[in-house]
Amino acid sequence: MRFNGKKILISIISVVVAVALIIGSSFFYGRATGIPIVQRFTSDVAAFFGRGVSAPTNVLGQSTNSLTQLFKTYKENGRLVKRVDQIAADQVKIQALQKENKELKANLQLKDSLTDYKTVSAVVISRTPSTWDSQLIINQGLNAGVKKNSPILDSKGLIGKVSQVSNTSSKVTLISNMNSDSDRFPVQVTGNQEVVNGIISSYDSNKNQLVLDELTSTVNVKKGSLVQTSGLGGILPKGLYVGKVVSVRDDTYGVAKEIYIQPAADLTDISSVLAVTEVGGNAK
Repeated sequence: MRFNGKKILISIISVVVAVALIIGSSFFYGRATGIPIVQRFTSDVAAFFGRGVSAPTNVLGQSTNSLTQLFKTYKENGRLVKRVDQIAADQVKIQALQKENKELKANLQLKDSLTDYKTVSAVVISRTPSTWDSQLIINQGLNAGVKKNSPILDSKGLIGKVSQVSNTSSKVTLISNMNSDSDRFPVQVTGNQEVVNGIISSYDSNKNQLVLDELTSTVNVKKGSLVQTSGLGGILPKGLYVGKVVSVRDDTYGVAKEIYIQPAADLTDISSVLAVTEVGGNAK
């Protein structure tokens, strides 16, 4: 109770002092300006209490303005984030188009160099993870002159042959395919004292290397020797570039040799290709 009494007494004294100050200022201001003291006192009291009432309103107004500015900033940030995402997406598209353009130019140069072959350009339209190393589908078929067993090349070398063909698309068996013995690719190693023939029998996906066995010889086979199709079997024409020799090793049982080949084409990244439609005298 004594504490509350002191608070009341302090409040009363504060009010009295405030009123006294208002009366004093009004008296001296009134004498200086000629405004009646009563009118000046009334105005000062009204202004004093008006400031007390308007203060919360001003604070509320300032808070509202701050919230409005915050929401505007949030919306602007959202717009900028979307813009950055769009720029990133556009950059990816540009890089993809540049890569495709580069490959198409390289294929065009290859096409001009293949004077003994008639070719048609195609793009890969399907390649699934489960059959990534064995097959893909291109967007050219019978209507473009593509036939079963037509060789398929990219700008650097052979990647496979057509195994199934429809009017507008073709399934391509890759040289890295290991699913069927009937789809093996006969090749030969050149650049040595003798030509060595063999069959591509397996593929090391970790090293991106083809394995050649059933060799006719391994004498004088050197690293860097060129590997191309042999033409044996009558399916693929002779002389299509496959890659280079990386090494010669013993097979798993140690009774025969295997030649490891670095394919010229990047078999993990194929997007545009050439399909050979005619060979030799029929090519124009």
